[in-house]
Amino acid sequence: MRIEAIDPQEAVVVTFDFSLALDGGETLSGTITTTVSTVLGADPAPSAVLNGVATFGVESKTVLVPVRGGLADRDYAIKVVCGTTNAHKTLALVAHLPVREDD
Repeated sequence: MRIEAIDPQEAVVVTFDFSLALDGGETLSGTITTTVSTVLGADPAPSAVLNGVATFGVESKTVLVPVRGGLADRDYAIKVVCGTTNAHKTLALVAHLPVREDD
C-alpha cells in the first residue's frame, strides 16, 4: 500500500486496514509489531519516523500507526504484523511512505 507523500515537518496517522483478510467474526488481537526500513535513500535511523505506539482502530480491524516526516527525499517501508482472534492466523501489511520537501 502506498501513502501520499508527507513533508519532513508533518505528523500523521497511517491506517492499516486488515478487514479484507479477516473472516466473519475475526478481529485483530495481541501484540502489534511495527518495523521501518528505507526503500529509497539512506537513513541511519529509519524507525525515527514512528511517532508513538501503534494501536487497534475501531472494531479491531485496522491498526493506527502515528508517524512523522523523516529525511527528505526518502521512501520508508512501514511493516505492521499482528495476530488475530484465530490462533492460526497472523497478518502483515506494508505501507510505503514517501517524504518530500516542497520548495
